[in-house]
Amino acid sequence: MSNIRKASHSTHKAVVLPHLIKYVPKNYSSKSTVVEPKIYAFDLDHTVIKPKFEGRFSKSENDWKFMTFTSGPEKKSVETIDVLSDLLTANKDSHVVIFSNQGGTVTVPPNSKSCTKFTGKIDLILRAIADRGLQLEERIWLYASPKKPASLSSTRKQKGSNGENKVMKNSPFSMLKAPQPMAKSLIFESMRKPNGGMFEEFTKDFGQKFKLEYYCGDAAGRSTDFSDSDKQFALTIGAEFLTPEEVFH
Repeated sequence: MSNIRKASHSTHKAVVLPHLIKYVPKNYSSKSTVVEPKIYAFDLDHTVIKPKFEGRFSKSENDWKFMTFTSGPEKKSVETIDVLSDLLTANKDSHVVIFSNQGGTVTVPPNSKSCTKFTGKIDLILRAIADRGLQLEERIWLYASPKKPASLSSTRKQKGSNGENKVMKNSPFSMLKAPQPMAKSLIFESMRKPNGGMFEEFTKDFGQKFKLEYYCGDAAGRSTDFSDSDKQFALTIGAEFLTPEEVFH
């Protein structure tokens, strides 16, 4: 099975690898500019979107909505997509990139139920942005770290006739080009926030210098937060850290 899936709305190339899911704008090409493009980075769940029915996790590809915050002295209701649109409209060379841990998504095989649900949801999100008619979706990037397969957590090893570890010819991990199970495991860990693997992947895909404005996420280590992984991720990539309340209010 191919490890590349094309987004249904044709603005992005969706790449599904064992250790990474990414949506890259199809029409993007790096170019030399006098002014470095501005990059605004965000977490996804409970930062830009949340489940429609107030659960912690989406139950289907349709179970999501853009988050809403109250803004200004008039307590005006503002959707996150409105703020993202304003950021991109204000500067035609700016981009939004989303980095998301998806510990419930399994990419081996790439047509697993959880992977199909997640990529279907992203397709719908990008389509909702495209339906606004502002042509901003081609400046939105997404990187997601999937669940590490149980096989990489096992102590069992496959061995060849000489007793050395071997990679099975048809293994979905053969594309990782890492011969040892430990090395493959480290690749998965490197992609998971607060580690910086997803950011490094974006930097390679973007292919030119840029100015990282900030990283916004809800895992800030507050008493009501499940962790401080977003705050630590911002530190890892050298970005100013902001909470959703600071960006969208």
